[in-house]
Amino acid sequence: MTKRAVIQGLLAMALVFAFSGCSTVKGWWSKPKPDLPPEVLAEKGIKNLQKKKYDDAIDSFEMVRDRYPYSEQALLAQLKVADAYFFKKKYEEAYQAYREFEKLHPTNKAVPYCIYREGQSFYRQRSTIDRDQTYTQKAIEEFKRLKQKYPDSEYVTKADFYLARCRQDLAEHEFYVAEFYYRTKRYQAAIDRYQALTQDYPDFPKNAEAKARIQECQELLATKDKPKGVLSKVTSIFDAKW
Repeated sequence: MTKRAVIQGLLAMALVFAFSGCSTVKGWWSKPKPDLPPEVLAEKGIKNLQKKKYDDAIDSFEMVRDRYPYSEQALLAQLKVADAYFFKKKYEEAYQAYREFEKLHPTNKAVPYCIYREGQSFYRQRSTIDRDQTYTQKAIEEFKRLKQKYPDSEYVTKADFYLARCRQDLAEHEFYVAEFYYRTKRYQAAIDRYQALTQDYPDFPKNAEAKARIQECQELLATKDKPKGVLSKVTSIFDAKW
């Protein structure tokens, strides 16, 4: 038999073998990997979280949550998914995940932590004092809710710190808007803002300046509305004749 014939024979056998549906080889090649147990997946997720591999951590925790919903690790996984989003700075997703945990497990001891993180999720999205303060307001609402529902929680002291900073931001925003009205000579609007500032934030360091502005605006409004004097009236008549 020639060399060429041998090669052709081998090729033919290989083709037959490939398409023969050999169950042994095919089964070995396509056999799926066995699912990792929940404790292994959870440990893997925590390690990824510590290494700041947040996407990998989310994948591991979601596998635990979805594949083993009744396992001991499922509860931890739900909470850690929220943490991974938070540390990844995906604050909207983090807020939703913490909120979901709170709704599903209202009596769990981790609920105060969730509320604290919900407040922080809003706090981290707040803008500068010259912009809309919606996120600052929402953060205040969450931190206050934590204090009202769990006054003895270890997170209350931290919440107080962020509450003070949020109130400072709101006061600065109010002063900024009042100053804008003052500069644009909308004195009554400025007075309203300055007065709201001094009433709502009595400890604000710029309140003395705000009170001085109130007096100044009132004087400017009084001068603006003051009737013209006799001399000005005479001058106007004289000018009209000519």
